[in-house]
Amino acid sequence: MTTDEEPLGWDTTTVAAAYRDRDMRLAERLIFPAVLRRLAERAGPGRLALDIGCGTGAVAARLVNAGEWEVQGLDPSADMLGIARMDRPHPRVSYRSFDGRTLDWLADDSVDAAVCCLVYCTDPDDGRLAALTAEIRRVLRPGAPYLLADLNPAATGVAFSTLHYGEPGTVYGDGDTVPTLLRLRDGTMMTSTTHYRSLDRYRRFLTEAGFPSPAVELPTLPADGPGSPAVPAEVRTAPYMILATHA
Repeated sequence: MTTDEEPLGWDTTTVAAAYRDRDMRLAERLIFPAVLRRLAERAGPGRLALDIGCGTGAVAARLVNAGEWEVQGLDPSADMLGIARMDRPHPRVSYRSFDGRTLDWLADDSVDAAVCCLVYCTDPDDGRLAALTAEIRRVLRPGAPYLLADLNPAATGVAFSTLHYGEPGTVYGDGDTVPTLLRLRDGTMMTSTTHYRSLDRYRRFLTEAGFPSPAVELPTLPADGPGSPAVPAEVRTAPYMILATHA
């Protein structure tokens, strides 16, 4: 993976505009169905789900359209929230700014489900993520699910069709900065920065906050069958992981 562009910071107008145009085909096939499947039995009138780090609202929109959830989409970026409100408004979705650490407007045991997709990898601050994870645990009702979807730490250096996470042959350790390319819908690549954490580190974020050790799902695409052209990397290797636990 090579690029001459400087990585974009996540909380900027430029990155929000680029992120709006990202190629979401892999997330749509690998993350969203798994998340919605795990939450299907929990949906119901008046039940509250959090989309934490909602960005431009892609997950919030799917949650509210897949059930009868009331959804709060939370993000630290005013620019991301502005796009979410413009592109994905819904009477049962409210978009709210927060500091990435606290959920202090929510009472203990008041939330029926929480989802956090592709967020931990964007934050360099372990302390902030630990505090956020503890807050999520605090606000969830007993037994309520928490689904954490993120880049697969075992997939660094692999050239997927819509993203390149890290340099081939490079070994990353917890906290390392990882150059990451995201494909946009026009075929160009957006240069961003993510932060590597091992699967064990993700588990510890959860268990140290009081969650049970999570189930780990590594979704891949099905092969097209014999005689098909070049097999994309996402058939062989999972670009993402989904960690499922509960309060």
